[in-house]
Amino acid sequence: MVRNRYDVVVIGGGHNGLIVAAYLAKAGVDVCVVEKQDKVGGGVITRELTLPGFKHDPHSVMHQALLANPLIHQDELGLVSKYRLKYIFSDPQVAIVFPDDRALLIYRDVDKTCQSIAQFSERDAEAYPKYLESCRKMLRVMTWGAFSPPPPFGTLVSLLDRSEEGRELLRVMLSSAQDIVEEWFESEQMKIAITRFASEAMIAPLEKRTGINTFGFVPLLHRWGVALPEGGSGVVSEALEAYIKDSGGTITVLSRAKSVKVEDGTAKAVILDTGEEIIARRAIVSNLNVKQLFLDLLKPEELPLGFVERVRHIRHSNFSALNQALALDEAPKWKTAGDVNKTWFVEISPFMEGYLRAFHDYVYGIPNATMPLLVCCTLADQTRAPQGKHTLYLYHYEPYKLKDGGAARWDDIKQEMADAVLRTTRQHATNLGAENILGRWISSPLDFERTNPAWQGGDLLHIGAFLSQYLSNRPLLGWGQYRTPLKNLYMCGASTHPGGGVTGGGRAAVQVIMEDLGIDFKKVIAK
Repeated sequence: MVRNRYDVVVIGGGHNGLIVAAYLAKAGVDVCVVEKQDKVGGGVITRELTLPGFKHDPHSVMHQALLANPLIHQDELGLVSKYRLKYIFSDPQVAIVFPDDRALLIYRDVDKTCQSIAQFSERDAEAYPKYLESCRKMLRVMTWGAFSPPPPFGTLVSLLDRSEEGRELLRVMLSSAQDIVEEWFESEQMKIAITRFASEAMIAPLEKRTGINTFGFVPLLHRWGVALPEGGSGVVSEALEAYIKDSGGTITVLSRAKSVKVEDGTAKAVILDTGEEIIARRAIVSNLNVKQLFLDLLKPEELPLGFVERVRHIRHSNFSALNQALALDEAPKWKTAGDVNKTWFVEISPFMEGYLRAFHDYVYGIPNATMPLLVCCTLADQTRAPQGKHTLYLYHYEPYKLKDGGAARWDDIKQEMADAVLRTTRQHATNLGAENILGRWISSPLDFERTNPAWQGGDLLHIGAFLSQYLSNRPLLGWGQYRTPLKNLYMCGASTHPGGGVTGGGRAAVQVIMEDLGIDFKKVIAK
């Protein structure tokens, strides 16, 4: 029988909630994770979506920021050494294929990358190392807080304003991603490559105050790389789950939190939809969407005056996504020459006008099928499919609310749009006809919301990564350091710093929680 009293209760078993629980368990805290789904992981999960034996990642597939997190690179919980988490890299790391079937390849080696860039622009090839050096300086300023609690935003601005490097970072933060690439490069291909990765923050390249995103993904490719967890993205969550249980923690699945019980301004317990009450002696940590927590699980009268309205006004990302999982007889073969067939990560892009127009159209609810992102994991990891067979992750940005019919219309056009994305891909491949496709699964922006209520509005990052909702402004100015207006109630996950994606951001949140519980985080990780 499951106990109903713990030191700390974590609501939501996504990877950030699991990370918080794992570090607390390492500290000897009696912790319980309650998860609505039939298994933990949230967006970091692996399932057989098409046919038996084909392991697909329905959401996150590649990891990058997590590789830079001390959780992994210093193996603070033994996930690598004890729980056999293994990452697989490839070189080239990514290929961006354009309408003329020429491809820009990014290698771990900067010189080889410059050779690929030179086919489009000798000037850009010369500028690229200088761009990376500029990024390195920026990253030195900003990454010190990536996996720790961020300082208050006013303090951060004041600190940055004290140095030339800091002021340049402020200028970049206030610019758009497109502004920044226009300063550095002349070719459409390089501008698209950099801003396409910047758009992984689910914000359009022309949106002001997104320039900082241009200093992330691409430069980190040369520092940390991008990698696949052997066996599927979900093995990270499985390793965390095993660690928690081995350390005396508790995880309950198929347990939906209905509300948080509050007495005298203090969070006391989590009430499940079954009516069961799980008491938290010391703290409750929400890994849910900030809007779920404050609009659904709590009563307005339990929160400060005006707080609920502030939460309602939090903006969602510019767009969502349509995703497909394909079981293949053989891996994709690309028309373009060179090393494209060696990489498992391929992006297809139109030229600049069509590229920027697509992001513009998303604002007006107009879907698009011109820039697929593909990951053929089995080129590197044969554990994901039967011998000789392959899996394909086929992803495309799309609006959540459609111009005609709103989000509900996705049920009518999901197949049509998925087919259009596949047709775009076939234009650049030689073997993606029906005879090569053994099975297929499709998820629309509306399906994402149905699958995981934390993705309100189909927002895979919970809320938009705008500067007003970024760093210590996330999710709200004044409430960006994981604490909430209620005593003993905390937040972690994509609604908080450092945001969505597989970042391992729970490591930052747990430092604040441990501080309030009187636990020395540095001593815990030194064990």
